[in-house]
Amino acid sequence: MHLAVYCPFLVSLLLGAAAPGLARRLPPATAARLLTACSVVAAAASCAALGFLASTVLGQLPALAAAGHWSAGRLAAASPVPRVVGLAALGAVAVGAVNGLWVLGARCRAVLALRALGRSLPGSGQLVVVDDDIEAVAVPAGRGRILASRAHLADLPADERRALLLHESAHLAHRHHLYRLAVDLAGAVDPLQRAVRSAVVYATERWADEEAAGAVGDRAVVARVLARSGLRAAGAPRAAWASLAMGRSGSPLVPRVRALLGPAPRQRPELLVAAVALALLAVGSVVHAQEDTETVFEHAVAAPHPHVTAGPVRHTG
Repeated sequence: MHLAVYCPFLVSLLLGAAAPGLARRLPPATAARLLTACSVVAAAASCAALGFLASTVLGQLPALAAAGHWSAGRLAAASPVPRVVGLAALGAVAVGAVNGLWVLGARCRAVLALRALGRSLPGSGQLVVVDDDIEAVAVPAGRGRILASRAHLADLPADERRALLLHESAHLAHRHHLYRLAVDLAGAVDPLQRAVRSAVVYATERWADEEAAGAVGDRAVVARVLARSGLRAAGAPRAAWASLAMGRSGSPLVPRVRALLGPAPRQRPELLVAAVALALLAVGSVVHAQEDTETVFEHAVAAPHPHVTAGPVRHTG
């Protein structure tokens, strides 16, 4: 098994290191889509690579060797993977599975809480105004609702109030919660690229910022409403379902305000090509590692013993 099997781990490290910069330098919609797709591909490739490495240890178990019709001794001799590496990979597979199931369970509970919240909200329109002092939040349940505080909306000028609601509507229209859910799961099974999650949260928030700025026609208005909302939401408690609701979600406000006060980001083809090349490298490495693993197991198959059968001797003359 060649060094290609370890390439997906390098890709995950590089992706995690590059994600914040890509989220800042690319247009937000492009950054969110690109980072989410690359994160899922890198996580899948890393899981496959760990599986190939762990299989060289699992395959030496007598029960599996008998079921697979190969020799455990031949497999141990033919495998180029050190036993300690195979055991470490096996442990990483177990930890990744536990983390993935835990995150999936937490997100399922959040989805159920969101649905319950959606059913409890009054009215049938998208905007629900409540007396509670909360930050405006998009609730992606059913057709999607926007939950906002009456006092908060009353404190905002008309243009900033419109920008705030347009921002939350953009979250619902583009289903940003699905991007965040995808990178949450990818980061759970592949901790090497966990930093991608915060970059995608930032990119989806910036995506909604730019959508609101384009509709309002004034980027400074969106910057002002962000500053007001950030001050209002500072230190406010978050509900259990807030991990999927499109609210504050830990996204830093200062970089977003600075981005809105400057020109809109432009496409950077060289960054797109580099990110796609990383994802393709991970996929190609996994394909090569699969071929190597199959070759190792083929060499471990015990050769059948030749059998001599006696038959009638025929004389011709």
